[in-house]
Amino acid sequence: MRTAAFILAVLLLVPAAAIGGAAGPESGDLPVPPSVSLFEAVRHALAHSREGRIADRDVRVAEEGRVRAGAPRLPRVDASSDLTTFSEPPAVFIQGRETQTMERSVLRARLTAEQTIYDFGKTGAGVSRAEARLDAAERRAFLARERIAFEVIAAFLSARRAEQLRNVAEESLRAAREHRKVAGDLYELGVVARNDVLAADVLVANEEAALITAENRVELSRSRLALRMGFSGEKAVAPEPGDFPVPEGKAPPLSESVRAAMEKRHELKAQGAFIREGEAGVKAARAEFAPTLFGQGGFSYETNELNPNPSVFSLLVGGKINLFSGFSDEAARREALETVERRKEELALFRDEISLSVKGAHLSVIEAEKRRAVAEIAVARAEENLRIQNNRYREGLSISTEILDAQTLSTRAKVDLGNATFDLFEARYSLLVERGELLDFLGPLLGPGLERDIAREGPGEGR
Repeated sequence: MRTAAFILAVLLLVPAAAIGGAAGPESGDLPVPPSVSLFEAVRHALAHSREGRIADRDVRVAEEGRVRAGAPRLPRVDASSDLTTFSEPPAVFIQGRETQTMERSVLRARLTAEQTIYDFGKTGAGVSRAEARLDAAERRAFLARERIAFEVIAAFLSARRAEQLRNVAEESLRAAREHRKVAGDLYELGVVARNDVLAADVLVANEEAALITAENRVELSRSRLALRMGFSGEKAVAPEPGDFPVPEGKAPPLSESVRAAMEKRHELKAQGAFIREGEAGVKAARAEFAPTLFGQGGFSYETNELNPNPSVFSLLVGGKINLFSGFSDEAARREALETVERRKEELALFRDEISLSVKGAHLSVIEAEKRRAVAEIAVARAEENLRIQNNRYREGLSISTEILDAQTLSTRAKVDLGNATFDLFEARYSLLVERGELLDFLGPLLGPGLERDIAREGPGEGR
């Protein structure tokens, strides 16, 4: 009895284990890494993002739509059967005598094949529309991947920025405590008044509060990075220390960036696919005015012994044309034309908006570069000013207020430098996005698997 129970338990558990092993792990089930590099974060997000999976499913839906659109080019084969039962057997009178013509119960079976011979472009227009929708879906999938990558990069840079600003707060706190020690020593020697010590205590308290705020920002930015990678927002992932790749060099001329954006931005290519879909819809609407020629072959069999030909083959060649449909065909043609014109206007609007966004990205890069250069000079001068004021204070040539002002200037200059540096990094990545080149930049660095996926998501022209 125990052996039978054990065998039954094994039989129940093995299929369940197999099913559980076959299911792909959700992002929420994956272990959260303590730290990641920039490319590890992007790679994980591209592989596990729900937005990316939704876009990929849209592509597969569009692929099946293309198969459906081309189905009329192949023959349609139907099979049917029915059983007919009469209360009385069918009969006719011949020369006054009743003659039975059919059995009371008859089983019929039919097999038919129908093929469209020529429909004056209806099927071709449907295929063109389906291919345009597929092209647009692939463009949107590429855009989704690009958006995911940029959001992860922005979160990574935000986390590194928060860490650098926290380091500035720690450094400022150490300097404030050192000044408090010097003020206390000078007060013990009777060189300075007690208000210098009290002012130093206030400075230390302010710097401690700033450090608390900076540490909270670090934790929040790490949780935001985990969220962009596909984990729950309550988790936290730290960016790895050290260097990380950033687009280098001077920004290209604005006119060149606008030209690159017009050639590479997949929003424009997706809108172009929508225009091609609309133009194919115009062709389909015009084809509705033309006839459809078709051929049909069939075989039928019935279990009627009174029928001398129970098995029959048939062949039919015919055509059909709509003569009147309440003007719906003409309205459909006008609707398709108006749809095309509307989508062309949308394309022109997209071009105008992209030109503005590219210019904005260019200006952001230039601004961040200048701010960083100015901030570097300001940091050097603020540190020199703080060093001079500290030396003068120890010699009794400076007052506490000058030390506090110098410390505040130094902290502010370092914060401005950190913000300008990371604003420049983000602006350079943003310029890549505006030019439509972000995934081109990341592709060779993310590994061969995702590089192939990125290349696949960038469909070719002229589908």
